[in-house]
Amino acid sequence: MADAKRGREKDESGERAKKMTRRVELTKALADGQVHLDKLKQNDPQEIANLEKELEYVTNGAHRWTDNIFSCKDYLVKKRGMEKKEANKIIGITDNFDCECCFY
Repeated sequence: MADAKRGREKDESGERAKKMTRRVELTKALADGQVHLDKLKQNDPQEIANLEKELEYVTNGAHRWTDNIFSCKDYLVKKRGMEKKEANKIIGITDNFDCECCFY
C-alpha cells in the first residue's frame, strides 16, 4: 500500500493537482482531435476508393448468391418437374425476389 501511495502525496505547492488537471485537459484535446480526424477521414480519397472496392465485392457476392438460388430453382423446375410456385415456396422466395426496386 505504501509503495502505491508513494509519489501521490499531497504537496504544498499543488504541483500534482496541476499536473492531473493538465492531463485531463490533454486527454480531452486528444479525443477532440480524434473526432475531427475521423470527420476528415470520410473525405480521404483512399478511404473512398476502399469503400468503392468493398461495395463492388459485396455486390458481386449478392449477384453470385442470387444466381445460385435461381440455379437451384431451375434444377427443381426442369429436372424434378416442380411448378415454379412450388419451387419458390420450397426455396423460400417470393415472385418479386429479383426485382430491381428491391435493391434501392
